[in-house]
Amino acid sequence: MAILKLSFGGRSALGRVALAAVLMVAAGCGILSVFGGERPYAFDHAVHQKEGLECATCHATWDSSDRPGMPGIGGCKLCHEEIDAKKPEARRVERLYDGENYKAARATALAAEVVFSHQRHATVQGLECATCHRGIDTNQVVDASLGQRMADCSQCHAERKVANDCATCHREIRADVQPPSHRFQWAKMHGPTVRAQSQATGDDCRLCHTESSCTNCHQAQQPDSHSLFFRTRGHGLLARMDRQSCVACHRSDSCDACHQTTKPISHTGQFGGERSAHCVGCHLPLRDSDCATCHKDAPSHATATPLPVGHFPGMNCRQCHGVGQQLRHADNGDNCTNCHR
Repeated sequence: MAILKLSFGGRSALGRVALAAVLMVAAGCGILSVFGGERPYAFDHAVHQKEGLECATCHATWDSSDRPGMPGIGGCKLCHEEIDAKKPEARRVERLYDGENYKAARATALAAEVVFSHQRHATVQGLECATCHRGIDTNQVVDASLGQRMADCSQCHAERKVANDCATCHREIRADVQPPSHRFQWAKMHGPTVRAQSQATGDDCRLCHTESSCTNCHQAQQPDSHSLFFRTRGHGLLARMDRQSCVACHRSDSCDACHQTTKPISHTGQFGGERSAHCVGCHLPLRDSDCATCHKDAPSHATATPLPVGHFPGMNCRQCHGVGQQLRHADNGDNCTNCHR
């Protein structure tokens, strides 16, 4: 420890090495914890089942109480007093308890507002422990994975024709009451949640909303992102990158209607240069490939440069023009002699 204290100033190479070693050890402990090398509240259900113990052996009130009943230290010691006699203290069953209380007893606890009776479910004909506690026969650590997802409960209720109303399982949550997640900037944050396609039941909008309710709201309330800059310049880039976001409210006919009457700010004189194919960069496929599709007010093209001497309409103009000689305008694919006669 003295070396570490001296090394914090950055002057001792030995101190820096020692500090690095300490950090590596700490990181190693974290890695072991992640990959199962260290499980402070481990309980191996699989081993106990292989020894012939049934769920009711440890969970004494499974069929008579709203709670399944967690085993106490006394019950464990009936077997472990002899089993743990030769084990190091760190691996004895007492490590799983804080006095008489099992340290991971609340790992699968439901929220206080959830109505759930273990006795009522455990005594239903055809429901085994593994029906709800999937993988219990191979489970090796008590954590949230042993609990239930709301989707599983809803599916089971639907199969057994049990009422799936909110009030069946919840004391406060109802379809007409805003859930806690819908507070604190939810109006801004719900979009990313929806696009993430989360499988969590709490993120399932369909529990309360229909598609029409979303559409009606989005059509009536303009998103914060739709600023003046967004309307005049930014929306085009977003539309090219994430068109699905736009179609939540807009259809192609609304885009067409706007663009036919409102010319983009970029479309000024000489936009793209004389010989740039800038039009076809966006306007493809064209309903009409004529230049007048966009350039309605352009001077008459009847004054276009006539065919030079030695040229005639049947020639392939593009064999030379646009390859060896640059064109003075965009090539939209039309027959050159439509203008150059």
